[in-house]
Amino acid sequence: MVADASMDRHQALLDLLDASAERAQTEPVSLGSVLHQLDASSFGLITLVLCLPYLQPIPLGPLAGLGGTVLAALGWQMLAGRDEPWLPHRVHELQPSAKVWSRLARACHWLMRWLRWFSRPRLTRWTEGPRTQRRIGLLVLSGGVLLALPMPVAPFTNSLPAVSMLCAAVALLERDGVMLLLSLLALLATGIYFVVVIAAYIEVGRGALSWLGA
Repeated sequence: MVADASMDRHQALLDLLDASAERAQTEPVSLGSVLHQLDASSFGLITLVLCLPYLQPIPLGPLAGLGGTVLAALGWQMLAGRDEPWLPHRVHELQPSAKVWSRLARACHWLMRWLRWFSRPRLTRWTEGPRTQRRIGLLVLSGGVLLALPMPVAPFTNSLPAVSMLCAAVALLERDGVMLLLSLLALLATGIYFVVVIAAYIEVGRGALSWLGA
């Protein structure tokens, strides 16, 4: 029954995007009007899409700060219990072309097939009920803050928090408690890794100062 409900949510999302792409051929369709119909699942979809560029091991510099801030804001809205994401008025009223809506619909069809390949409703007691969105919001807020931190140059400083938020988004979309736990573990691993990186840079700095003073 839980799996059927998840499939129904996915199909409703895909049907909505297909209908938006078709309607955009004859009249303008705003981004806000579509997100309004997605309810809380739009948080998971937006978070998932925003995480994708940061999964690479190479840090993206200022772009990580920008993306982390946006993701942290989404996490805060989930934590606050909002039913749908708040967007700036200009973004809310944005009217993508029919071609853009069509590409977005195709991308979401691919994304949903990808999700079904490795995720499904599991440990649903962790992903059902009124507290679920707040739990996931806290994970996304924390991951966004870590992504936005001005860290020293080191591999995986973007990808580790992105993995945590990606798992949290999948947990919300799929009602997957296993992905929720993986998100928490990835977040803890990110914190430990950041501490190790900072400590290593401090030691290198001390060694350099000691060598210069010798």
